[in-house]
Amino acid sequence: MKKVYFLFIFSIVFLLFESCTNNTSKNIELQQELFISSFTIQTPDDWQWEQDQGIDTFIGKIFNSEEVIYFDQGYLSFGYLEDVEASERTISFQKLNINGVPAIIEKEKTSNEEIDRDIRLSVYLDEGQTGRQNRLYTYDPKNEDLILAIFKSHNFVELSD
Repeated sequence: MKKVYFLFIFSIVFLLFESCTNNTSKNIELQQELFISSFTIQTPDDWQWEQDQGIDTFIGKIFNSEEVIYFDQGYLSFGYLEDVEASERTISFQKLNINGVPAIIEKEKTSNEEIDRDIRLSVYLDEGQTGRQNRLYTYDPKNEDLILAIFKSHNFVELSD
């Protein structure tokens, strides 16, 4: 009986240890703050950003050797937050606040047959009173937890007079 009791306790301790080990491997370290015009974003050290040529919005990308997050900042990036709705392509849809700013995170199947991508993961942020809006998105993320952590680190920079 003592052997069975010992094996039971050992199994419980082992499972708890494995659970803790797996959870710590998902800890994401965002050591670097990138200042991008009127917002900041936290990323791992090996990430950088560059501006692209936009017409009516400020656009660019945040990237490392494996992932690319595109951003589109300005009123024409998506309209109003109320305009962002789930559709038949939506896989997940979450309304939340990111650093005090109303936001929506949406994961959806892509519908554009011209691109060879299956999933688009987006965050829409709308500060409202200042009119500042930003959309960040990526296609077929390799590390979705990392991308979501980066999205959730978004912070509009205080405007100076």
